[in-house]
Amino acid sequence: MRFALPLLVLATVLPGLAADPSPLVIPKPVALTRDTGNFTLTPQTVIVADAASQPAAKILAAQLFKATGQRLAIQPQATGPAITLRVEGSAAPGNEAYKLAVTAAGATITAPAYAGVFNGVQTLLQLLPPAVYSDHEVTGQAWTIPAVRVDDQPSYPWRGMMLDSSRYFFDKAFVLRYLDIMAAHKLNVLHFHLIDDAGWRLEIKKYPKLTEIGAFRGEGPNRQGGFYTQDDIREIVKYAADRNITVVPELELPAHTLSAIAAYPWLSCTGKEQKVPAVHFISDDLYCAGKATTWQFLHDVLDEMCTLFPSTYIHIGGDEAKYPKWKSCPDCQKKMKELGLKSEHELQGWMTTEVENYLKKKGRQILGWDEILGCGVSTTAGLMPWHDPKAVTEGAKRGNPLVLALTDRCYFDVPESKEPGEVPGAGWLPPISLQQAYDWHPTPAGLTPQQEKTVLGAEGCLWSDQFLHKPFLADTTPFDENRSARYLEYLMLPRAAALAEVTWTPKAGRDWKDFSARMARQYARYAAAGWNHRLPIPQVTFAKGSDGKLTATAVSQVEGGGIRYTTDGNWPLAYSPAYTKPVTVEKESDFRAVAVNSDGHISLPFQAKAADNRFAKSGEPIGEWKSGKVGDRKPLTVEFDATGKINQAGTYEVTFQFTGGKQRLDIDSVEVFLNQDSVAKDIHHGTTGATNDKNVYRLKIDRYETGAAFKIRAAIYGDEGSDSNGVVLLKKAQ
Repeated sequence: MRFALPLLVLATVLPGLAADPSPLVIPKPVALTRDTGNFTLTPQTVIVADAASQPAAKILAAQLFKATGQRLAIQPQATGPAITLRVEGSAAPGNEAYKLAVTAAGATITAPAYAGVFNGVQTLLQLLPPAVYSDHEVTGQAWTIPAVRVDDQPSYPWRGMMLDSSRYFFDKAFVLRYLDIMAAHKLNVLHFHLIDDAGWRLEIKKYPKLTEIGAFRGEGPNRQGGFYTQDDIREIVKYAADRNITVVPELELPAHTLSAIAAYPWLSCTGKEQKVPAVHFISDDLYCAGKATTWQFLHDVLDEMCTLFPSTYIHIGGDEAKYPKWKSCPDCQKKMKELGLKSEHELQGWMTTEVENYLKKKGRQILGWDEILGCGVSTTAGLMPWHDPKAVTEGAKRGNPLVLALTDRCYFDVPESKEPGEVPGAGWLPPISLQQAYDWHPTPAGLTPQQEKTVLGAEGCLWSDQFLHKPFLADTTPFDENRSARYLEYLMLPRAAALAEVTWTPKAGRDWKDFSARMARQYARYAAAGWNHRLPIPQVTFAKGSDGKLTATAVSQVEGGGIRYTTDGNWPLAYSPAYTKPVTVEKESDFRAVAVNSDGHISLPFQAKAADNRFAKSGEPIGEWKSGKVGDRKPLTVEFDATGKINQAGTYEVTFQFTGGKQRLDIDSVEVFLNQDSVAKDIHHGTTGATNDKNVYRLKIDRYETGAAFKIRAAIYGDEGSDSNGVVLLKKAQ
């Protein structure tokens, strides 16, 4: 949320937030020592850079010019105050260590490789005032850097973010912006999800229909999509490399390939014409593993991908393959017989291994979701565990390289909370708070030192399914509000900062309270950069006085902002009264407060809530029915959202509990829908009111798909009118 905002009265800020900015670097350096004095940038300051450090020097100079208005010259040497960037010594490729020394005379960054120089530049920027991230000149600001000594290096070599441009196409300009956000956090791998059922986004010269047909969905005015030309990809890869980021593309196989099959139907087992889907679902159309033409296609595509992406790894997907088409395909069955394979799962393993061997000849390695672990891949194949944490330990013991993208820590397309006003997000998983994204360690306990080396790191995933489930989140025309970019940034920030520290800072150096205090300045940086982000809700405590009244004390977790509050029952906004001292209220629920950033962002509101555990035995609430919104003596179909609550196949119980009104509720039937398909139904008459009679409905769900929407539709009505209220609960049956 953004508002034009007058000067704020600053609220109390978290205790422990020092005036000295030196400890406020994120991710936290391995070693940072504060020295005496400061170094101040002036128009006479120059940047001294050797040949190897030139890209970092240009990026630093460009950002300093935008924010300070000072155009610092880049030159090979200087006699006065300077920022010096230098590669010295020798190092294996990928070495990211650096040393930074700031004195009153200048700043020096040295590293054994370019990656370290760039990392040092990011630390240097964080030591400047947050306004240095601005895209326009900021006047009246002293550009002072505290004297420090930093000796730093990352804990893990893979610190990534995934961008799903298949389900929703993000243009090149946003991809470059995404890379800028990653670079500011020292995240160094962009996992580029370019291909899925809902869109093929990569130009392949030999197969033009992949983008002519596969990159678009819908008809007429509803047609939408796009793709990256090969020139676009070269620009993105170069832009990323200058920022110490490797771009790892993903080619899905054998599933999540409907966009390719829509372009070239002969890639499937049936050859049937298909359309690129406009809604999210997982197609059971796979690449036909038994046809030579499929293999020619895959080799051709991989050849072009390898010329565009210099990354060691090529992600091949491998998840969520369903085999009914393979079971009835004569070509696939013939291939299984030739190879002596007993199951279609083994056929997927053979297909995966064939791709792995093909890429090995090109000096590349495959990386796949954890499902490929059971496919017989070699120990050099990279694994990306997402839904099965046991795959981490199993893969480590085999010696496979591992990148963790666990759903309960790294799936940032889910909201941070269930608070009122939270942005809509993926609902098939519980929320992932900032603390949950921070309080974990990628390397599991119990591994040997050699096995620990297999854990390369972790990455955050930003899937864009929600643009299919909730089209209103996407950009609109002709009033293009760029809402898709703002939405994705809001989900990314600040949790990307937590991931950055988890993968950079040694476990012994990480502490949630310390991180939270340093984050107060990070929000100010986001505000200066214009990156959309989620602000933390104010911390509020209540004290009871001798007169029985309560005093609310609010503490902001945001530097440079403030708190706005209300006590009249209305929700606070940016123009509500400014909090400057504790507020007296009759009861806790009277006090509502929001944090406000310096650029007008506001947080979700704080409001004290009393827990209602009356129906806890019946499960979690998935919705309510309200007076006037049910049938009047005849059934009305009412829908409740169970996405995320139904999180695996099995039997579930839906319970209706009356809470108030003049009429009891009658229920004739309950039906479950996976996307648009009915997957379970219980038809019987039940009631809930003064007493309950058969108000529990059992539904056996055999189909489950990750990311799918689950809706529960009930035929309900009041027995003598429509004045009925209550709650609908869901739980997994024992």
